[in-house]
Amino acid sequence: MRTAQIARRDAVREDAAGRGPFQVGDHPQDPPGPVIAAASRHDNGWTDWEEKPTLDPSTQQPWQFYALTPHEHIPLYRNGIRAAANHDPYTGLLVSMHGVGLYNNRYGTFRLAEQHFSDDERVLVDEFLAEQALLQQSLAEQAPGGQTHTPITSDTNVWCNYLLLQVWDRLSLQYAFRMAADGEIGPVPLPGGDSSILRCFSSGRFSMALDPYPFDGAALSFPVVARRLPDRRYRTPEEFLEVLTKAPVEELDCKASPLA
Repeated sequence: MRTAQIARRDAVREDAAGRGPFQVGDHPQDPPGPVIAAASRHDNGWTDWEEKPTLDPSTQQPWQFYALTPHEHIPLYRNGIRAAANHDPYTGLLVSMHGVGLYNNRYGTFRLAEQHFSDDERVLVDEFLAEQALLQQSLAEQAPGGQTHTPITSDTNVWCNYLLLQVWDRLSLQYAFRMAADGEIGPVPLPGGDSSILRCFSSGRFSMALDPYPFDGAALSFPVVARRLPDRRYRTPEEFLEVLTKAPVEELDCKASPLA
């Protein structure tokens, strides 16, 4: 029987952010606490949806995260952004930028899947982008230093940390969604405004060699909690959740090592 794996991708993000400084070159995250918090919280808005997911009619399985419509996706991200901002203004700023980036190709740094919106979906997206731009300015004023840059991406510190957040996000996806396949992740910010590419080479089950190696020390492991489910159609979200709840928990050992 084919199986589908449901894994917590945020565990890789938070662990990677905390194994540091995470850097290619010499550009550690600053301020470290709020930035690491953003790594662990930036997708927390999904929690409510995951407790009662909607099903894709074509598969009768929960929607893939990249296929959810703005009518469902935007409210859950609003909730996650609000919770992150309540935790810390700088954390909320980065989480807001992450949510916005999913609708503008990560601020033009990485082309996401083609998005086709209806007229009412486009209105909803435009409203979300406008409201978040105002929120970001407010959160920037509340954050340590309290400096306002317009646009917010012109703040070199904020922009560096946003890019690092995207690297952690995509690295976790490289493990938990792409099953540690070969790939490239970038841009990775470098001192002076330059950038680099993190190259990933599959080296076994949930294992990758990374070049240049972005962690202090030698090879590392990132434990990720997962459940293995039958790859079949489900009649209702409740049926899916029942199967999910009964599935045994297992731990995936995601490994990173320098390129030999």
